[in-house]
Amino acid sequence: MPTLERCRYVAERTAVKTRWRLTVDTAEKNALTSYANSCSNVTVTVTHAF
Repeated sequence: MPTLERCRYVAERTAVKTRWRLTVDTAEKNALTSYANSCSNVTVTVTHAF
């Protein structure tokens, strides 16, 4: 996990995972959720890839 711009990293990683319908295991989901909870005013908009 990067030390700078952590919220941006979490948002972009989540967007990529969602866009390409990639799986997330329980540990990754818990980590991303935990980091995302410390972020404010972040909206992720995703269009699924074909």
